[in-house]
Amino acid sequence: MILTDEKAAKVAEITRNLLEERFGDDFVFDPITVASRLDPYDNDYLEIHIVYDGDYDKLDIKWTIGLTRRVRPALLALELDDHPMFHYIEKSEWEAGPPK
Repeated sequence: MILTDEKAAKVAEITRNLLEERFGDDFVFDPITVASRLDPYDNDYLEIHIVYDGDYDKLDIKWTIGLTRRVRPALLALELDDHPMFHYIEKSEWEAGPPK
């Protein structure tokens, strides 16, 4: 499906809301970027960079692994059937230069 700027913003908002609901004030998640990409087999996927500010040790890996399952219904409601791939980036790393 086609990822418009509006849909990308909505995916970022949905992702942020889920993260904030789980982690509360322990983290700030900003920015969250969403881009459409192709894997080596020419399959579309959504590359989602989540920039976080907070104690990495409090980032519950068991919960974050399930973020795909949590966000998937909202993606389908937006008519996006691309698989989301989440990348967590510490704010200091992001400020040094976003990934290319």
